[in-house]
Amino acid sequence: MNSNKKIIDTLRSADKASVEKLMADEMKKNEIFAKAVERASGGTDTDHGETVSGVEHYDRKISMKRMASIAAAAVLCAGGVLGGFKLMKDNKFKNNNNSSNTESTTDITETTREEVPYEITKNAVQHLVDGNFEHFRKFSCDYEVTCTEYDTYNKSEPYTIKGSLKLDNKNYIGWNSMEKTYAQPDHEKYVNARVFEYSYNGYRISTNETYEGDIKNKRYDVSFGGDSEYIDLVYLPYIYSSVWEKLKDTSTWDISGEKNENGRRIVTVEGEHGNDIVTNGPSEFYTADIDAETGVVLYESITNVRGEVTFESKYTNYKFDDEAEAPMSPAEFKQFIIDGGYVKDGSSSFDLEVLDGVSPATTTVAYEPVNSIVTTEAHPVPDELTGEFLRERSLNATHYYDKFSADIYTFHAHYGQTLSDTETNGTVKIDNTAMNAEMYGEISNPEKGPYDRSYSIFLNNIYVYINQNDNAAQNQHDEEKYCNIESVDTHYKWYKSKPDRPVLSGCLNFVNFEISKVSKDGIEHIINETPWNITGERTENGRRIASVSFSYEQLREGKYEPRYITADIDTETGLWLAYELRTDDEYYGEGYLLQSFKATNYKFNDEAEAPMTADEVYKYIEDNGYEITQS
Repeated sequence: MNSNKKIIDTLRSADKASVEKLMADEMKKNEIFAKAVERASGGTDTDHGETVSGVEHYDRKISMKRMASIAAAAVLCAGGVLGGFKLMKDNKFKNNNNSSNTESTTDITETTREEVPYEITKNAVQHLVDGNFEHFRKFSCDYEVTCTEYDTYNKSEPYTIKGSLKLDNKNYIGWNSMEKTYAQPDHEKYVNARVFEYSYNGYRISTNETYEGDIKNKRYDVSFGGDSEYIDLVYLPYIYSSVWEKLKDTSTWDISGEKNENGRRIVTVEGEHGNDIVTNGPSEFYTADIDAETGVVLYESITNVRGEVTFESKYTNYKFDDEAEAPMSPAEFKQFIIDGGYVKDGSSSFDLEVLDGVSPATTTVAYEPVNSIVTTEAHPVPDELTGEFLRERSLNATHYYDKFSADIYTFHAHYGQTLSDTETNGTVKIDNTAMNAEMYGEISNPEKGPYDRSYSIFLNNIYVYINQNDNAAQNQHDEEKYCNIESVDTHYKWYKSKPDRPVLSGCLNFVNFEISKVSKDGIEHIINETPWNITGERTENGRRIASVSFSYEQLREGKYEPRYITADIDTETGLWLAYELRTDDEYYGEGYLLQSFKATNYKFNDEAEAPMTADEVYKYIEDNGYEITQS
């Protein structure tokens, strides 16, 4: 029986005093901690192959930093469940009248430094590089990344990145600035960009500037990574590096030398990778300079079979621990964004107030059942339809029906990427009268088959996202399986106001189109919309269906691109039962299909299938062993 289930079982029969006693019980705390440690270590010792005499054994899975982090997360998770998403005997998810954020009280843990053995083995180097950013307390540097070759796999133009980096693992604060320029910045899909990133208390606060023609966008976005003891920066230099992956096969590389630089012991490795179909030999050769104490790759160079350097990454002015430059404070970064004239991105989940020391890790979320019936407005349909009537009805579709259910299919083209196009098959069930809704989807593509399954669930004032992704398992990593619970106010913070009907983004109605059109960030994302044109009308399953078409221009990477819509709309409710979204593209051709949707087996009102209730949602989470988090 896992810890989640024990907590659930206890809460089902607990009153407030029992809950407080449970959290105060030292034996229970020890049990939670022990399970966290057991989970971190996998219950067995790990064999790392070659060992060095006189060096303390180090297992990354059970380092003190990792143990403390996971144990703290376990306590926070338990606290979140107990304090917020709690089941009471007479009222499941009973409101505890506490929806405010509180400051994180997680203790700061020192990073354990490792001794550098006199003789460094290949296994020791491999071990250090795989997880190198865990092996120091602080680090700062300037860096430059250069790619001189058109990347046929990622369809990426040659580029250069210049930036600076400051990491504080002791306080879980990170700062990164980078400017990316392409060899052909006027290319339709590749726009020069400048990004500032800041990680604090589990949040990632990032700015983005894109330039093209007369259009300049300066926006910021605030997201939460789910762990306040984790530095969440997306554009770190090692993201572009592949040394850690190449070093896994120790037969393909060797240690070629050592040197001392800036008081650091540096190990140089050289190897080969891939297969050239012409020579049947390696397709590339690489060399890297690795800090022997931390595993940080200070320099990397990749050369093709013609002897041309195709990729190079190097750190300069690097400093470790006490000598490292500290990131700016949260208050300083907040002021930096304000002074820089950045405006909030319309899809940002949080505001800059997160830099004031508030962490969602301790936020409580309590379900509040609907106590009164939500009524649907009168919705007559004129005998003669107009495009303007259908537009108004579509943008307010959530107010023109009580209940709805259907099987759904969605196609997504990975526009501008080489990743395979994806298809999603699922179901949707909506009950406006009880403010409940659920949408299930199973994502697949031709190469992987089904690899991601998720539930998006709207429960009045709580939004629940349940995900199971076995794409990681196919790559020999652990299966990703989790459940995130947050308030509707938080999840739909980008919305004009708290939704007064269940909202499932991207499904059935065109509300997202209107939100983008009047985005709060001050930038018109959608321009030049044409009138909606009725192209046909039919009766299907007793419903009056109208077909419409229109176009507009969508802002994408600093340019406005054409979009063409055709849709089948239920005239009474405004729900989109089918649509296609297309664009003109220099690479893919005119009328390229970006996305399509179709609802089948649809039912309205009393005939519709009901979504899961709060009790059923919680039972599903419990029975299927999902780890619960809150944000």
